[in-house]
Amino acid sequence: MQQPKVSVCVVTYNQENYIAECLQSIADQKTSFNYEVIVSDDCSTDNTPEIIKLFSEKYGFIKPVLRSKNVGAGANYFESHRLALGEYVCHCDGDDTFLPDKLQTQADFLDRNPEYSMSVHAAAVIGSGDIIGDSPALPEIASVTDLLKLGTYFIHSSVMYRRSCRHDYPLGFEAVDFYVHLHTAFKGPVHLNKSVLAGYRVHAGGVSSNPIYRDRIEKFYDAAYDLALENGISAALVRTAQIKRHLTFAFSRYFSGDVEGYKKRIKLNADEFQYASLLHKVLYWTRSMPVLMWCIKIARQIKNRKF
Repeated sequence: MQQPKVSVCVVTYNQENYIAECLQSIADQKTSFNYEVIVSDDCSTDNTPEIIKLFSEKYGFIKPVLRSKNVGAGANYFESHRLALGEYVCHCDGDDTFLPDKLQTQADFLDRNPEYSMSVHAAAVIGSGDIIGDSPALPEIASVTDLLKLGTYFIHSSVMYRRSCRHDYPLGFEAVDFYVHLHTAFKGPVHLNKSVLAGYRVHAGGVSSNPIYRDRIEKFYDAAYDLALENGISAALVRTAQIKRHLTFAFSRYFSGDVEGYKKRIKLNADEFQYASLLHKVLYWTRSMPVLMWCIKIARQIKNRKF
C-alpha cells in the first residue's frame, strides 16, 4: 500500500452493536486517494475485537490494534493517533458513522487552504432529527478565542487535522478533546463545513455521560484553560470562558442527581466572582438551598415532555 494521504483513527470499547456499521461507513468512502484505518480496541470484553478482525481481513487498509490490557479512553485515543501516517488525520468514535464523501470533502478543503489546521463539519444525531454544527450563529472560520468562547461546538468524529499541526504528546498524557482542538488551533484556524458528513450516536454508554469520569473530565477542561493562559490569551477572556464552563458542569451534576457535586462546582472564589454571570452568582448565593435549580429542573422536564 502506498503512503496514505489520510489516516482515520477509530477508538472503541465494548461497542459490538455499533462497530460494524462504523467500519463499513469508513470502508465505503469514495476517495481519489489512499487512506488507512487504525482501529484501536481497548481490550473489549464483548465481540468487538472479533468484528474488527473480520473487517481487517476483508479490507487491507484497516489496521487493527487489539489491546490485551485496558489502558483507558484517553490513552487509547492518543496512542491510536500516534500511529497515524497520513498527511491528514481523522478521528472517529466506534459508535459513529461517516457519510461516503466525508474524507474527500475535507481533504480537498485542506489541500486548497494550507493555512487551516483543522476541518470540521455538521453531524446528524442518529435516531433523531437533530443536527450538531449547522447553526447560522456558528463561525465558519474559528480561532483559538472562538473555541474558548463557544467550547466544542462540533463532534469529535467530525475532525480532520493536519498531522504537521499536531503536538507531540508524551506517553501517558491524558486530556479531553477540547484541549487537543485548542492546542491544534494555535497553529491555524478551524474551518466548519455546515453540511452533514457524519452520524453521531448519543447513548448512556458514552464516556462523557459516565459519572465515574466526571471529576477527571472537569480537571482536563481546566488544564485546557491553563494552556490558553500559557500561550498568551487574555486572562479575562479565558477566565470568563472557564467560569461559564464550570456553570455547565454544575448544571450537569444537578440534573444527574449529584446535588452535593452541584453545590461544590457552583462555588465561586473572590477571583472568579468578577467573571461569573448573574445567574451563576444567584445560584452560588442560594447553593445551600437550591430552590431555583429545582424550578429550572421542573421547567426543563415540562419542556422536554412528549404529549
